[in-house]
Amino acid sequence: MTMVIHLPRHSAGTRVQLSARTLKQTTLARDGIARQQAIENALSMALYFVRQPGNTAANVWAATARTNRAFTLLKQASEGAATVKPVNATGRA
Repeated sequence: MTMVIHLPRHSAGTRVQLSARTLKQTTLARDGIARQQAIENALSMALYFVRQPGNTAANVWAATARTNRAFTLLKQASEGAATVKPVNATGRA
């Protein structure tokens, strides 16, 4: 039989209250991170399609679509817009 020792944690029984300002800052930081991830993902996928052997028209089209998506996200970021939509497999939002 094993013996279990329960250790109290510092947060046990403590309520955490976040102010509206803290929540807003956290949300803005998450939006910024999500935007950066979306931009990097679009550019990474564009490079993936450019590096495919054969350079078929479909690969060039897909790379162009991903690059345009990255341009759009960069434009939104420079304008302060916080809308980030997921992109499907065809590169369209």
